[in-house]
Amino acid sequence: MNTARFCVILFFFGAAFICCAVKGCRLAGPDREKILARGEKIARVWRHLPARRGRILDKNGKVLVWSELYCDLHYNKSGAYELSEDEQQTLIELFGKIDFDVPPSKPLRRHLRPDELIALEELLQKGAPLRILVRHERLLCDSDAVRTLAGKTELRNNVQYGISGWELQNELLLRGVPGRYSVLIDRFGNYMPKSFKLGSPPSDGKDLKLPETLEEIEQKFKEGKEL
Repeated sequence: MNTARFCVILFFFGAAFICCAVKGCRLAGPDREKILARGEKIARVWRHLPARRGRILDKNGKVLVWSELYCDLHYNKSGAYELSEDEQQTLIELFGKIDFDVPPSKPLRRHLRPDELIALEELLQKGAPLRILVRHERLLCDSDAVRTLAGKTELRNNVQYGISGWELQNELLLRGVPGRYSVLIDRFGNYMPKSFKLGSPPSDGKDLKLPETLEEIEQKFKEGKEL
């Protein structure tokens, strides 16, 4: 190799080294906070915390309609990152037979118990493509009159909205205001451990107290009278 060619190669290596050194100094120096903040802004996403919908009570305070909090396990399956055989086996040992081909919109497992949530913690911390989503499910007491008159709710953007019956008539009273939280996500769309930040807490809906007792409601319902 002649001296001229050697000098050219040495020049390019030197220039590349200087560029890397300058960039490293910027990352470790005055631009560090700006770069980190820009990266976090890109990776941090905001989600809603569901608010509990208000209860419906009779005249004596008997609970007729209420919401229960449930946690569901979802599998964020993608071509880039899927559950390993060991991770799948861990879930099978925990839950029994599981269909890992469920669509993303459907949970892998519904109504997780507290002990199951604890058992899943290690998998989630290791970055398994799993997500636990919290939801409120509307429940009613064992009464044909209440089941008919209470009406239905519909879940939109993780918020329960009344669409008929008492639920719709008293929507503004019963519906809560969801809170907000943010997390960092990796390039596969999975939550990064210990990145949770609370933006605003949820505000639960208010209870509705009806002017009749359950017995009076059922009697009027049988007689076809308007409530």
